Amino acid sequence: MTVTDESSVGAFLVPAATALPSNRAYLAHLAASTSNPDLIRLASNENTEPPSPRVREALERAFTDANLSPPPTSPLQVALAERHGVDTAQVLVTAGSTEVIDAVFRTFLRAGSEVVLPDPSWPVFRRRLEALEAHIVDIPLSRSEDGFRYDAPLMLAEITSETRLVVICTPNNPTGNAMELADIRRIADTGVPLLLDAAYADFDPARDPMHLAHEYDNLIITRTFSKAYCLAGVRVGYAVGNAALLDYVDRFLVPGSSVSGPSLHAGLAAFEDEGYHQLQVERITRERERLLPVLRGLGLRAYASGGNFLPVDCSEPPAASAFAASVLAHNVVIRPLHSLVRISIGRREENDALVAAIARVIEAEGAP
Repeated sequence: MTVTDESSVGAFLVPAATALPSNRAYLAHLAASTSNPDLIRLASNENTEPPSPRVREALERAFTDANLSPPPTSPLQVALAERHGVDTAQVLVTAGSTEVIDAVFRTFLRAGSEVVLPDPSWPVFRRRLEALEAHIVDIPLSRSEDGFRYDAPLMLAEITSETRLVVICTPNNPTGNAMELADIRRIADTGVPLLLDAAYADFDPARDPMHLAHEYDNLIITRTFSKAYCLAGVRVGYAVGNAALLDYVDRFLVPGSSVSGPSLHAGLAAFEDEGYHQLQVERITRERERLLPVLRGLGLRAYASGGNFLPVDCSEPPAASAFAASVLAHNVVIRPLHSLVRISIGRREENDALVAAIARVIEAEGAP
């Protein structure tokens, strides 16, 4: 049989292929930034500073072994294990934390499997879970005038004998709130596999959950180099957890086709420059705290955040998209997500340009 057109091919697709939204639409904010290099990029939670100068040197050195496959145990994996006080088998380095998160989903879930997921949270969680046709149990976040909060008792009440996985992003993207460590322990104590996406934990060190990896065998904690280490374009992330558990997760990665050799070189160089990393964390945290009252002073419902971004409540998704579009007309890209607009923290001059753009929008249209 010869398949000659798209309609014929459609008969062979799994249901999720047509039900899932387009990745191109999800990444439209990146397309807008690429098409106009003069735009200020505050939509992707990237670090708008360049990486450590050591990364340039590492990428140049990477040329010498770019023809070779990376080793199964990389120097970066060893360095991460030493920093976190675990065995190297308890660290899994991947092409961004997104890759290992997706592998965790596939390790525990298949069509119909029950997963507990806070709402709202990072949209990619839902996209990947829907691709697996998992049964998602949504746990609404509590909301007040001060922002969002995890409802741990409600989450615990929804964990049943059918639950295969619990997913928590802390601090949460896009709402900015972190889960208290005591509540994480209560959920981990259920024994159900628990995935903690700690991509933004650098910016909320008081509630960094990494040390919990020493206490629970059912816990997997993921981190990224895209934020505080300025390496979003290089794609380096990792997971820390029980060695036997991570071995199962590793089996859902394509052997030898995960993180690249140049990325491993770059990640190690960035990781070893702790002074530069700390400088970025302090700069972003300082700007985040400076920007919050300024946005509120403009009449926006901006919430405090433990991440490298601030959420602004626009009440309804259409209002969030319209507000982001109006700001884009003034050469600043911000991200509508759910009923929120998420504003990444840039350099001081970028943040000042954002404030000026928002002020012009509000003057012309009013606050969202």
